[in-house]
Amino acid sequence: MRLYTAEEMGRADRAAQEMGISGRVLMERAGVGMASLALERFSPRRAVAVCGGGNNGGDGFVVARELHRAGVEVEVLATREEYRGDPEANLRALKGLGVRMIRPEELGVSLGRADLVVDALLGTGFSGEVREREAALIRRINASPARVLAVDVPSGVDGSTGEVRGEAVRADLTVCAHALKVGCVISPGREHAGEVAAVDIGLPSEAEVEPSVVLNDAASLAGLIPRTAEPAHKYSAGALLVVAGSRAMTGAAVMTVAGAQRAGCGIVFLVTAAGAAPLLDARLTEAIVEGAPEDAEGHMGEGALEAVLGRAGRASAVVVGPGIGVGEGGRRLVEGIVREVEAPVLLDADAITNLSGSDVLAAREAPTVITPHAGELGRLMGAGAREISASRLRHAREAAARHGCCVLLKGSDTIIAEGEKAAVNPTGHVALATAGTGDVLSGVIGALLSRGMGAYDAARAGAWAHGRAARLWLRETGWPAESLIATDLLPHLPRAFAELLEGRPPR
Repeated sequence: MRLYTAEEMGRADRAAQEMGISGRVLMERAGVGMASLALERFSPRRAVAVCGGGNNGGDGFVVARELHRAGVEVEVLATREEYRGDPEANLRALKGLGVRMIRPEELGVSLGRADLVVDALLGTGFSGEVREREAALIRRINASPARVLAVDVPSGVDGSTGEVRGEAVRADLTVCAHALKVGCVISPGREHAGEVAAVDIGLPSEAEVEPSVVLNDAASLAGLIPRTAEPAHKYSAGALLVVAGSRAMTGAAVMTVAGAQRAGCGIVFLVTAAGAAPLLDARLTEAIVEGAPEDAEGHMGEGALEAVLGRAGRASAVVVGPGIGVGEGGRRLVEGIVREVEAPVLLDADAITNLSGSDVLAAREAPTVITPHAGELGRLMGAGAREISASRLRHAREAAARHGCCVLLKGSDTIIAEGEKAAVNPTGHVALATAGTGDVLSGVIGALLSRGMGAYDAARAGAWAHGRAARLWLRETGWPAESLIATDLLPHLPRAFAELLEGRPPR
C-alpha cells in the first residue's frame, strides 16, 4: 500500500490527466468508491455532506449523489457560493436530482437527524490552522452523534504530515483516493482519521510517483532479513554486546537480551553494573554476563568504559542504554562508547537522555540507531514532548539530519527516518504502551544490526516484528490490550519473524 503526501498525489493526478484520463473521471471513481464503502460500513438512512471548495468538495458531491441513488435521504451543505470545473458539474447534477441543499445555519438541525456525515470540507492539501468559519462547522460535525466518513483526510489535518493546529474532524472512517495519505497514519492526524482505507480511482501505474514516506509493511521488508547459512557458528549468526541494567534496574537488561536472542542473534554479551551481575548471570543462562564498576547508586559510569570496550571488540553490534541511569558518569560512558566503538550502535532510553546537549553523535561515522519516545527525543532536541508529538515526522527527520543517525521515534505510529528516507510502521498497538516493551525492541533491532542489516532496514524490520508480536499475543489470548506485559512479546517474536522470512502476509 502506497503513502502519498498532498504534493505527491497532485503529481500523480496531473500525470494521469496528461495521459488522457480526465479529472472528472478520476473524481467520479473516487466518489463512487467512497460512497460504496459508506453504504457497506454504515448502512445510512439519512446523511449530510459538508462540502468545501476544490476537488475535495467535488468528491463530496459525487459521494452525496451516489448515496442519494442508493435511497439515502441526503442533504448537502456547499460552503462556496460559486464552483467551477468538475466540482461545479457535480454540484449541478445534485441539484438536478433534487437533492436538498442547506445553509450553514441549518446544519445543526440536519446533523441532529442524520446518521452519517460526509466530511468533504477541506482537502488533502490543507495545512496550517483552520479559519474560524470552517472551525465552527468542524465543531458541529464533532458534536454530532452521527458516524463520520472523511473524504481523503479529516478536515483540519495536514494530509502530508499529520499535524493538527486547531480544530479537526474526528472521523470513524477516512477513505483516501488511490493511496493512503501520510497525514492519516501519523499522529495526531492518525487519531482523527479512524479506520483508513483507499479506493481505486483508475490511476495507471505509469502515473505513480516515488513516495517520500513509505508504509513499513511486510511486502517492503521481504528478503531483507539475513538467514544463517552454512558453514555457521554462533559468531556468524551475530554477536551483540548489550550495555544495560543497574543494581535497581535488572529487568531492562533481561528484556533487551531476551529480545535479541528471540530475533536470532547467535551470541549475546551483557555488561552491567557489578551489583546486578550475579542475579543477571543466573537468570540469563544463554548470555555471557560481566559486571562493571558502579557508583554508590549502583549505576555504571565512566569507570565501566574499559569493560565495555573490551567486550565490544568481539561484537558485531552494540546496544546501550536500557536501565543504566542518568548522570555525569553515565554521560561520559555513553559518549565514550559512541566515540570508540566502530561497530553499529543502538542507543535507547537513558543513553539518549545522557546525550542531551552533546554533539558526539554528529561526529560519529559508524551506523547508529536511536530509539527515543517523544520525551527522550525532546530532551535530545531541546524541545518539549508536546512539541515533538505535534510534529512527529518533522522532528524525526530533523533529529536524523542533525545527529547523522537513524531515528526510530516510538509510538503507535512509529516513525523511522534516516537521511532522505522515512517510514511509518503500521503494526504498532496501544498494548505496547507498557514498561519494558522498548527494551525488547532495542534487543530485536540490535540483533538485526549484529547480523549485518543496515541501520534503517534493521529499525524498520524490528519495529514491524515487535508490533506484530503484540498483535499475535492479542489474537491468541483474546485478553484486553491493557493486560500485555513486555515479556509476553518474547514467545511471539519468532512467529512474527517467520511471517517476514516466509513472505506470508499477516492475517
